[in-house]
Amino acid sequence: MGVLGLHNECPPTNYGGEDASDIAEGLVADAVATAATLRSVRDCMDALASLDDTVRCVVEASAGAVAPDGTFDRSVVAGKMTEVLATYDACFKAISGTVEHIDLAVKQYDNLQAYAALALGKGRDECYEQRLQQLGEGGFQGMAQARIALLRKLRVRVQLLQRMEDFGHEILSGFDFNTFFLTFMQPMRDLAVSAGDLYNETLRGALVAYDTLVRVCDMAEGRPTTTLRRQMATSPA
Repeated sequence: MGVLGLHNECPPTNYGGEDASDIAEGLVADAVATAATLRSVRDCMDALASLDDTVRCVVEASAGAVAPDGTFDRSVVAGKMTEVLATYDACFKAISGTVEHIDLAVKQYDNLQAYAALALGKGRDECYEQRLQQLGEGGFQGMAQARIALLRKLRVRVQLLQRMEDFGHEILSGFDFNTFFLTFMQPMRDLAVSAGDLYNETLRGALVAYDTLVRVCDMAEGRPTTTLRRQMATSPA
């Protein structure tokens, strides 16, 4: 079971073969979705780190380029521009596959909502869903929808930044560092905020899901039976 997974039912420890297979399929889909979500966050952090490297290179390059009379000597920074552009390119390389990671995560969370509804229809882990409802999470669907909304918001941030790549090359090549800073500061901060929000929701949701899991499932070693299965076995027909 994924450490930061958004589980929607107990592990397949004491179900029949058909149910166990279905549950395993759901857990695998959750693991794929979680991994893709975390890779999206990782990509954005790498991009932010690379752009900070670009800022460092620009500052180092331009530190001695301004003469006492205020004139700017481009020859002083020309030798540093290879490193400036290399770090800038690394920023966009980091997010080159992020949209694909996001789309994969959204697809899997969509599938998991349908899977969760099917599981409930078969009478599996109703207590799990009820507990999530009691906590004000809107059930598993509400939690998955919150994750999807943040993934889509991050995708917009990433795509906006990708559209700015060529313009960044243009202004850096023209040594227009002031425009570079003013243009990229806000989009990069927006990217950082969205990535942070997505990670925080991933962690928060995983903690809620895990807390619910241990409350409604008996996971003690040697006693794999779930609480719900016991309830179903002892309830009147």
